[in-house]
Amino acid sequence: MIRPRIVHFPSNLAKARYMAEGSKRDLLLPEVQRWAAVFRRLPMHERAAAILKFCQYAIDYVRDPKREVLEDSAVTLFRGFGDCDAKTRVFVALCRACGIPAREKPVRPEQDFPHILAEVFVNGRWQPADPTILNSTIGRIPPAWLARTNYW
Repeated sequence: MIRPRIVHFPSNLAKARYMAEGSKRDLLLPEVQRWAAVFRRLPMHERAAAILKFCQYAIDYVRDPKREVLEDSAVTLFRGFGDCDAKTRVFVALCRACGIPAREKPVRPEQDFPHILAEVFVNGRWQPADPTILNSTIGRIPPAWLARTNYW
């Protein structure tokens, strides 16, 4: 049984810090390790892009119901849907489990904090990666008016 945990944050920055710690905790979850084993079969230079496509297409984008829901990566992988923080958390956890440095990148956490995406260390530098935007790639995220999601 999945039991949601209600967490109240004193600020958006505190929420962003909590989210960043989440994927670190998820690294050792059996479900994350099981999926990471699939991606570890690929050459190292192909893994991050493959993980991004997996998170974009295998996890449907669904907004949270009236309040923020922060679940671990195993829950998101089991359900097959989540919002931007869920998809990003899975992406970062899988990258790290495959030996690829990755981190969460909150958008304007000191203000309204509307979105979270990821950064992945590829080709010697940190590059943006957005698991929510289907027509994005590592290092290239389209402007909002051109972005496509698998929202339902």
